[in-house]
Amino acid sequence: MKIRNLILVLSALALPLQAAEVGTSYLSLPVAVKQAESKMVGIFLARPVLLKGQIANAVSNNATSFTAVGTSVFNSYTAADESTSAKVLAPASDDLYIVELTSGPYNGLVKQVGSFSGSILTLKSGDGFPALPANTTFILRKDNTLASVFGEGANVSIATGTSTANADTISVIDSSGAYRRFFYRTGSGWRYELDRGATGANRANVRLSLGTGILFKSYLNKNIYLSGEYRGTRSLINTSDKGTIVAYPYPVAVKLKDCGLKDYLYQHIDPGQADELKFLDSGSFVSVFHNGTNFLSVIARSNNDDRVLDVGGAFIAQPGVPEMIAFSPQVITK
Repeated sequence: MKIRNLILVLSALALPLQAAEVGTSYLSLPVAVKQAESKMVGIFLARPVLLKGQIANAVSNNATSFTAVGTSVFNSYTAADESTSAKVLAPASDDLYIVELTSGPYNGLVKQVGSFSGSILTLKSGDGFPALPANTTFILRKDNTLASVFGEGANVSIATGTSTANADTISVIDSSGAYRRFFYRTGSGWRYELDRGATGANRANVRLSLGTGILFKSYLNKNIYLSGEYRGTRSLINTSDKGTIVAYPYPVAVKLKDCGLKDYLYQHIDPGQADELKFLDSGSFVSVFHNGTNFLSVIARSNNDDRVLDVGGAFIAQPGVPEMIAFSPQVITK
C-alpha cells in the first residue's frame, strides 16, 4: 500500500506544471441523449470566479484549512450547512463553494468548502489538503448544482413530470458509493425520488460538483446543454474507492491514450490489482484497466487505447484506495 501511494505521488510530481487561466473561455455545449437511455455526463464547466487570493502560510498534509493573505478575506461569504447526510441532499441555499488551486504541484485541484471565518477557509468534514507551500494561489467559485446546471421554475431545461417514470432523471454517487436519483416535479421543483411529492423537500441546491459527473436518463430524444467557464488547466480530482463519476474535462473529443490519465493510475498486469475505470457503453458498463503498456478491457482484454472520450462525457473511477487522478491540460491546443 505504501509503495503504491509513493508511486502515485512521484508520478504526479513528475508531470509538467502549468499556470492557471490559460485560454479561459465560456462555452455552451450540446450533449445528445436518447429516449430511455442512460448516459454518463461530465460536469466540467465552471461557474464564475468570485475571488482570487494567495495562501499566507505553508499548509501541512491533510490540514483541513488555510489562511489567505489579507484581512477578513472571506467576510462576504457564508457556506450553506452540509454537515449531515440530510443537509447534503437538501442544502438550504445556493451558497455552496469550491476552492481551486492555481499554482504549484497541485495546480487544478478542486476542493469543496465547508465554512469561512475571516481569512480562514475550511474544507468540508472528512477532507484535507495536500502539503502546500506559502503563496500558493487559489480561486473561489460557487459549485454547480442541479438548478445551476439544469435550471428551475420557468427556466428548467429538462423534461419534468410527477415521478421518475415520466421525467428526465439525474443520479449522483454519494460518499458511500450509492446512487441518489433526482427529477424535476412539474409545478413543484427539484425532488429526490424517495421524497417525490409536491410537498417534498426542495433539492435544487444539491451539488453536481465541478470535475465530477452524473448519470442522466432521458425521457425523450434531445440535446441537453452544459454551460460555463472552460478552465483550460489541468483537471485534478480526488477519487474514492467507493467510486467517483469523473468528467472528461475537454471541449473536444480526445482518445483515452492521449489524455494523460494513465500517469495517475495504479497500473498492473492483473486487473484485480490495477485501478478500475468503468465506461457506459450501450447501457452496460465496461471495466478498463492499464497494464503498464495499454488500456485493456477487464473481460475481453481488448485494447482500449483508442476509446474516444466524447465532449460532455464521464466515467466511473474506482481505485483500490482513495487517490488523486488528473488529465493533461489544454489538450484542445495540442
